[in-house]
Amino acid sequence: MTQTFTGGDQPKGAMVFEGDFVSINIAQTEAKIGTDAKVFPFPAVGADSPVVTGGDAAVALKDTKGAQALLTWLASSDAAKIWAEAGGFISPNKGLDLKAYPNDVQRTMAQALIDAGDDVRFDMSDQAPQSFGGTPGKGEWKILQDFLKNPKDIAGTQEQLESEAVKAYKS
Repeated sequence: MTQTFTGGDQPKGAMVFEGDFVSINIAQTEAKIGTDAKVFPFPAVGADSPVVTGGDAAVALKDTKGAQALLTWLASSDAAKIWAEAGGFISPNKGLDLKAYPNDVQRTMAQALIDAGDDVRFDMSDQAPQSFGGTPGKGEWKILQDFLKNPKDIAGTQEQLESEAVKAYKS
């Protein structure tokens, strides 16, 4: 991620499709969030333009009063504010004041999530088995990185993705 903003006139990347957490990585460079690092919606296919997202869920492994109290607090605006102020986190809590986010890029992403309403889709890697979508240097990650390095063989890339997905879903 940081290679996008280093290397002077010869950075190793111009655009990345990443989540809100990268603002922490960007802050480790000399890039200015909102000037050098900006955000835009992923291009729509067709008339609809859903927000493409990833996410985690908090769950209680035992149904106790303490566990329910913790989950209730984690869903609160107070907890969301603490996480948002730290950066690298966009809250699904619609009651969170956007001023809690440390920069305009994160505020823009948070507003897009709110504006999307129910038109939110999880990205492919969050819907696939880890062996296909969640392992750096393997499966979807590697195939798509190889494609971006040499985008001439679209059909070959599609075949590779399909083949690896079939293997992953069988395991």
